[in-house]
Amino acid sequence: MKCDAEGNVWVTGPGGLWVFRPDGKHIGRVSIPEPAANLAWGGEDWRTLFVCASTSIYAVETRVGPRNEPFMRAADSARAPRASESLRLDARRCALIIQDMQNDVVMEGGAFASTGSAQHCREQNAIANIARLAERCRAFGVPVIHVWFVVPPGGKGMTLNAPLFEGVVDANAMVRGTWGAAPVPGLEPRPGDHVVEKNRMSAWEGTMLETILKAEGRDVIIETGAWTNMSIEHTARTGADKGYVMVIPEDACSTMNADWHRASINYAMQNVALVTTTDASIAALG
Repeated sequence: MKCDAEGNVWVTGPGGLWVFRPDGKHIGRVSIPEPAANLAWGGEDWRTLFVCASTSIYAVETRVGPRNEPFMRAADSARAPRASESLRLDARRCALIIQDMQNDVVMEGGAFASTGSAQHCREQNAIANIARLAERCRAFGVPVIHVWFVVPPGGKGMTLNAPLFEGVVDANAMVRGTWGAAPVPGLEPRPGDHVVEKNRMSAWEGTMLETILKAEGRDVIIETGAWTNMSIEHTARTGADKGYVMVIPEDACSTMNADWHRASINYAMQNVALVTTTDASIAALG
């Protein structure tokens, strides 16, 4: 049994291979001249379906490839894999997360601008890229979820168990009701969007995120925002553990500098998410 890039399920059965849509409707059959036992996609472009049968192995060229799996990703860690070559996203299963895109986090004049976060956000063109992706998602009925790090005045209720949280309180950052906690210009919530508040790095910890995803029936998460090696990576790791498919358009994310960004993308994200680009994600939605 295998799943293709469009969510269809391929199984061995009487006469060869049977193909079913995600809703269970039988949509086709590939005839094999002897009983088939197993199947797997392979080849340089993942478009060859190999079928193990009673006495032979058959190779069938297909128009659609398999669902992306970790073992299919490029071994070359110097760049993100060229997922755009085969990426397809079913808008009915997707949700878009815009995380921590707040003035204090990525804007000049914000509490953390001196760390380089504002400059790297500009270098990535992250705000504009996220805005383009959000418009595409809304056009296809994909829920847009804004996740904001919000701190009560005086840091009440914040545990200071890690340097990051100490830094937030010391900088008086992301305080509810202030300019610093507000979304950056161009990424304000639109009618129909969801807003989730947190005060941890992960978007899952102590929030309504999973309740919203289950209510919307979504299991593929396109995650964008800041910071790549902190909130984005924490959320992606946990999402993968929970069974969600995590998609990271890396040019719609930013952190303090390019080195930290690439380290997270190349040595962590590749193992828990599909790393791609904004343009590829937009095209993959149809």
